[in-house]
Amino acid sequence: MAENTRNERVEKSERKTRTEKSEKSQKSQKSQKKENSQKYIDNNKFIIPESMKSPNILNADLSPFEEDTDFIMLMQKLKQILLNKDIDWTYHLATINYLRRLLKYEKSVFNQVFYGLKIYPKIMELINSIRSILAKNTLILVNEIFSESIPEFDEKNNKAQVITFIKLIIPTLIMKANCNQSFIKTEANVCLESLIANMRYGDTLISLIQAMSTKKNQDIDLAFNLANKLCNNLTKEYLKESLLFNDLMKALANIYELKKDIYVKKIIVLIKKINEIITPNDFNSKLEKCGKKERELIKKALDPNINNKPKMKNSTSFEFQTFLKKSKDKYKNKQIKQRCSTNSVLIKNKSENSIKKNK
Repeated sequence: MAENTRNERVEKSERKTRTEKSEKSQKSQKSQKKENSQKYIDNNKFIIPESMKSPNILNADLSPFEEDTDFIMLMQKLKQILLNKDIDWTYHLATINYLRRLLKYEKSVFNQVFYGLKIYPKIMELINSIRSILAKNTLILVNEIFSESIPEFDEKNNKAQVITFIKLIIPTLIMKANCNQSFIKTEANVCLESLIANMRYGDTLISLIQAMSTKKNQDIDLAFNLANKLCNNLTKEYLKESLLFNDLMKALANIYELKKDIYVKKIIVLIKKINEIITPNDFNSKLEKCGKKERELIKKALDPNINNKPKMKNSTSFEFQTFLKKSKDKYKNKQIKQRCSTNSVLIKNKSENSIKKNK
């Protein structure tokens, strides 16, 4: 018994030692990676000034680049830093400030690094960073991107990438706009206002409608309000484009089909608004060219003779309460009948047994 206890203690001690060694090894590896990544940057003559690591640089204070700036090398280093997860977070902050400078003074270079090198997925990660300062400054960059008017972008080369970025970022912005951190919430809302004011693409409207499929009521309300505002910013001719119209009806039909009260009411408002902007005749002719499923759902939503309010299981409507009461009464009556039949059988058996005893 004593020998078993001693063996257990030895095993525990050995396990503890192994765990401590493993933790130390992991820490040393992480620190070594950070040192190596920063040494690599320094050795390649890309030293970031401390001023660029500041979280409080206003747009007006962003300085122009020197005339001899090697933008090709700069683009490569910024991408390397962003993709490096082990580097100190202040380098990511500096990269955000560099991107803001490029957007302000060198738009063509910004488009190449942001869209051409496809670093925008990394921007999503930085918005969700545990470093709130880093998240806030990334949102500032996003707001400055959306604050640029559409003609600033090369429609042929960059529109597809801009659309992809918008589709990717809208759900995150809506989530951040309703978060608990007030300064993050403020920046996210500013981004969304700039989005609907300047990124007046039909795909932006479609992405906002698709964002309504979330489960949080406050996120649904925000996505709807933004989509409603954006409808007013889109022209009749733009909404009538066949491909856009088909995709738009498909997005509206998909949310309408969810059959939840909070979705249905809002979708009907948006459909009616688009119907009025395009005019009913044009709307109906375009709708006939859509898919059968979308066509039927949209017509149902616009039909005044159809009650579009869904009958949900958790509804408190009079009809549902009446149905529930009838079901309960029916169940109670069934139970009473079963009890009565059981009691009659018991009484009959008792009487038969008593007769037999008397005999």
